Amino acid sequence: MTLRLPVLWSRPIVLLTFSTIFWGGNAVAGRFAVGHISPFLLTHLRWFILAMFLLVLFRKRLQEAKELFRAGWIGFVLGGMALGGFNMFFYIAAHHTTAINLGILQGSIPIIVIAGSFFFFKDRIRSLQALGILIGLSGVLVLASGGQLQRLVGVEFNIGDLYMLIGCGLFAGYTLGLRKAPDGDQIIGLLLFSITAQIVTVMGLAYEFNAGVLFWPSMEGWLIVFFVTVFPSFLAHLFYMRSVQLIGVGICGLFLNLVPISASFLAVTLLSEKFGVFHAVSLLLVVLGLWLAQKPAMDGSGRDHSSSS
Repeated sequence: MTLRLPVLWSRPIVLLTFSTIFWGGNAVAGRFAVGHISPFLLTHLRWFILAMFLLVLFRKRLQEAKELFRAGWIGFVLGGMALGGFNMFFYIAAHHTTAINLGILQGSIPIIVIAGSFFFFKDRIRSLQALGILIGLSGVLVLASGGQLQRLVGVEFNIGDLYMLIGCGLFAGYTLGLRKAPDGDQIIGLLLFSITAQIVTVMGLAYEFNAGVLFWPSMEGWLIVFFVTVFPSFLAHLFYMRSVQLIGVGICGLFLNLVPISASFLAVTLLSEKFGVFHAVSLLLVVLGLWLAQKPAMDGSGRDHSSSS
């Protein structure tokens, strides 16, 4: 089944811009969700609804999906665990830190992926990439310390930032695992990952139920569920995959720099969060580090280290 959006479908720059806005908007949605839906329920509903939607949309390709799953079921199960875990940490982090912090820390994912590819796959890291990793890491430390680097000595971090960093590590693991995934249509792969993710996140529901913190979404909560399912989960991935088809991975990678920027802009605009000097310094360092770390890939010599939420 081919999806066609007549006006946008051949305009990769527009598609990529929307993707980065949707991914950045996920951080704002996470903050809006506080008090309207419990974080693990939000994660489960996000992947459950997406899985059901994709199953209906691609019902004529279920045999292809079954064959793809049989060819790499371990990867899809582990990938679903990583995706579900990332979102659970993401949304619980939103209860303890700002959307600005969530967005900036999310920008560190491609940098973690490149570092992970060196440690686990022995990929060569060029000097420019190494510099980018160090700069990006320094940006994360500036943010995590609230601009007070002396707090690093006492290991004083915002618990929300720590949750987000754990989530980023999980998503980086998912991205690295894609290198071992069987060849197949990416949208069918998204279907399989969404199915496994919604199954895995049932454990989060069980925890919230036993702890007495599970609560059903309010009307605002359902609107948030709708947003995170349709926009960051589905359309952002669809637009990004289409853009890669049109202009290649290299140029698309440039737009990943806009995710923390769009998250920060939306947080200030929609949530009236204060954007401090240390936020600006951290954002600059993370974006610069991301750009330097991905530059070889943008020049056509690397792989796609995509970041999404």
